[in-house]
Amino acid sequence: MKKIVLIMVALFLVIPVLSNAGSMTSRYDVTFGGYVKYDVGWSSQNNSADPTFSLRKSSSTRSVLADEYGNTFQSGGETRFNFLVKGPDLWGAKTSAFIEGDFRGVTTGNQYGGFQLRHAFMKFNWTSAELMIGQNWQQWGMPYYGPSVGIVDYSQYLKGIRVPQMAFRYFFTKEFNAMVGITGATDWSDGTRQFNDGYARSNWPGLMSEIAYWSDRCGKIGPHNLKFALSAFYGRDKENYVDPNNAANYKDDTINSWVSAFRYSVPIVPEKQGNKAMSVLLNGNFFVGQNAGGSNWLGNAVTTAAAYARPNNEYSSPTFFGLYSNLTWWITDKLQANAMYGYLKYNYSEWARSNNQAARDKVNMMQNYGVNLLWDANQAVRFGLQWMTMFTGYNGLGTGTGTGPGFAERTGQIDQYRLGVWYFF
Repeated sequence: MKKIVLIMVALFLVIPVLSNAGSMTSRYDVTFGGYVKYDVGWSSQNNSADPTFSLRKSSSTRSVLADEYGNTFQSGGETRFNFLVKGPDLWGAKTSAFIEGDFRGVTTGNQYGGFQLRHAFMKFNWTSAELMIGQNWQQWGMPYYGPSVGIVDYSQYLKGIRVPQMAFRYFFTKEFNAMVGITGATDWSDGTRQFNDGYARSNWPGLMSEIAYWSDRCGKIGPHNLKFALSAFYGRDKENYVDPNNAANYKDDTINSWVSAFRYSVPIVPEKQGNKAMSVLLNGNFFVGQNAGGSNWLGNAVTTAAAYARPNNEYSSPTFFGLYSNLTWWITDKLQANAMYGYLKYNYSEWARSNNQAARDKVNMMQNYGVNLLWDANQAVRFGLQWMTMFTGYNGLGTGTGTGPGFAERTGQIDQYRLGVWYFF
């Protein structure tokens, strides 16, 4: 009798488990992935662990706090996870969706360590076309490969941002394709969805396009083959101000926002029979534009210049140009060395450099140099060791955060040493 009772109790425990088992899976094909990331490092300035510019140096008459002290840091906030979903076909296209987040928190209004959205997009793939809708890396201008240790490293050189968009790419042949689409021209990286800036008032979405050539004719290195692309972004910025003749009314001034970019990927020495040892890849971009402050295409509000007002309330914006270049050498199939360089130059007017306080504190020129080693110890574990130096020149003299009666230097420099460890799953 006791055995029968035990069997009945066991069955009552198992039946609910079996009935709920289906709730643990999706009706579609779902793959879960991501990695755990740890960073530790030291910077020569008391700046962010992820600096996109260096602060002013101390001068003989003014001591700048950030230049007087260095900064050590440790973090696990770049840890991320993602879901790849493959669903049913629609209109003859394969459908999929990708969702990813990390714990940097900087675009949510939370503190570092808070969860934030990185990617949330869907794709429709036909034999000769692709439609992407959602938040994803920008589809134009950014380098094809960015092997840095810190996620924000070199972002001020059009390295790429994640932005809401719709992009349609058509493949004329296996090697030639073109893309057109609309993209967010309004920044949301401060944790809010902007509704009152000039890019939102313009009634224009950001427009983007690209024509590209992709080929395996020169071989490849892993997923990296020969690629060239010429692309462009265009938006409108409607800045407003109070009518000087009637304080109850507003007036506005509209400025074009545009960027043109060329990006490339060249396998100088391709891999041999799937082994990357001794292969070499050259990768980067060139770009020129004006008034790209809407979505902070070049890093953040300090390094991405927007429009500024002149005394007559007319708005102006400087043109800029720059480049990013990366040379990668795979010493072995699992060990790669990277040399990186970035350059950015703004062309402010003489009036802005001399008379406008906000413009004097904006970046006039930047340069970055860096080298790193990335080692894939196995399929799950990667180690990265990096040195980077960053030089920043401002439009004019300024005070900076410090003490003393005079001005700080017009330039600043920061050196950073960083170790990263990843565990992929």
